[in-house]
Parts: sequence; C-alpha cells; structure tokens
Amino acid sequence: MFDFRDDLPRWEQIVRVVRRRIESGEWPPGRLISERAIQEEFGVAGNTSRKAIKALREAGLIYTRPNLGSFVGPEPADEDA
Repeated sequence: MFDFRDDLPRWEQIVRVVRRRIESGEWPPGRLISERAIQEEFGVAGNTSRKAIKALREAGLIYTRPNLGSFVGPEPADEDA
C-alpha cells in the first residue's frame, strides 16, 4: 500500500506518482489506466481514483475513450477523420 502524506489530498498524490511514471516512460503511450487498478494499488476509494483520473485527463496526460477506458496520451488521431 502507498504511504500517503498528510499535507496533500490523496488524489493529488496519486496524480503526482502517475505523472512521474508517464514522464519517465515507465507507463508508455497507450497504456491502460483503470480506476480499479488505481484503487487497488493505492488503497483508495472509487471517488478518489476518479478524481485522479479526471485531473490526469485535464492535464492532458491521459485520454478516455467511451466503453474502452483511459489511456496514457497523447491521444492518437482518429483514423476515420
């Protein structure tokens, strides 16, 4: 289980960890990031993992495809366009 600090919200700490993984290449583009995996790894509730996913998406680090999930960005160009 992750050792959280007391001075930042848990979702924000998760965002920082995931950002480092993405920027270092540990999590390459196209890698699936599931809410459930975040919940299990960090020992947090669904609401916390959803906040983290939302913040990562708003930062442009991940993208979400309906019915497929969230993935490390950048989002590929739509092949149908």
